[in-house]
Amino acid sequence: MASRAFRTEASIAAEQSTRRRVEALLERHGFDILDREWIERGSAITQVIAARTAHTPPIRMHVRLCWRRDGRNARENLYSAAQLRARLIDGDWYKTLATIAAREARDGNSHMLLVQDSAEGFVFAAILPCDQIPAIWERQRQVSANLQAHGLLGTLTKNHAENGASPTLWLQDDRFPATGAVAQVLWQWPGVINVMALPARNAAEHGNDSYDDLPLIDGQLGRDGAHRIDQRRSGYPRDPRVRAAVRERAKGKCERDGCGTHRSFDGFLDVHHILGVGVSDRVWSCVALCPNCHREAHFSPDRDEINAALGDYARAFAEN
Repeated sequence: MASRAFRTEASIAAEQSTRRRVEALLERHGFDILDREWIERGSAITQVIAARTAHTPPIRMHVRLCWRRDGRNARENLYSAAQLRARLIDGDWYKTLATIAAREARDGNSHMLLVQDSAEGFVFAAILPCDQIPAIWERQRQVSANLQAHGLLGTLTKNHAENGASPTLWLQDDRFPATGAVAQVLWQWPGVINVMALPARNAAEHGNDSYDDLPLIDGQLGRDGAHRIDQRRSGYPRDPRVRAAVRERAKGKCERDGCGTHRSFDGFLDVHHILGVGVSDRVWSCVALCPNCHREAHFSPDRDEINAALGDYARAFAEN
């Protein structure tokens, strides 16, 4: 019997399609591309992108793709993970993870970019500091083992991080009520950047001429008597019950430690999704913030630290 091909033409084409769109994804969320490498060896592709934002120094990212979503599995939209290596080195987990981090450092890569694509477009994109990969993997391994010990993995029998004998990082697992805790390790880790949660550049900044402005007339800016136009936009659904519960919890007071700004009128507080609404829309992943703190959580150079502290606060309201 002939052995099954490791890579099919369809999988290779899908990988190439995803990789070709990664730069546009980064640019759409505020990154300027500084340099790129694309190396093909047979069917294997190594992709490295150097980029920066207006608020961050340049970083060099090794791009890795998560498991493909192509309709082969009816539940594939419930989980997302990226395999770091096909097999262990000398059967040793720690040696394998240390080797992965050391190789990234040797190649000059400061970060790893994990992306989850789908037929509808990108779902997740996480930028991880390469030197933190072993620690993130180990913590996901511990959380998965703890869930298994308490009988909370449902029908799953393998440790998430071990994935048989292939070290793997998880961005999502909503197959059972408790398994999402494994992915949250990654999203809440200091220094991890949730690309999809970064503000998107508008179409004009991104160079889409289908949204070209009307030409200026007589050198005057602005207009009077504007007429309405139809616009299309995409977004993530939000559960109104979550917003209501978080605002009720806050009682009109900003929940960021050290702020506490209070107003009695409705609509003062914003509900901030700490991990990004595309990742989690739960009472324990949201906080009520005043407008100033909400903008700091998105745009401040210290936004990672701010969101880490907000996450610590919000998790206290997790369901037991």
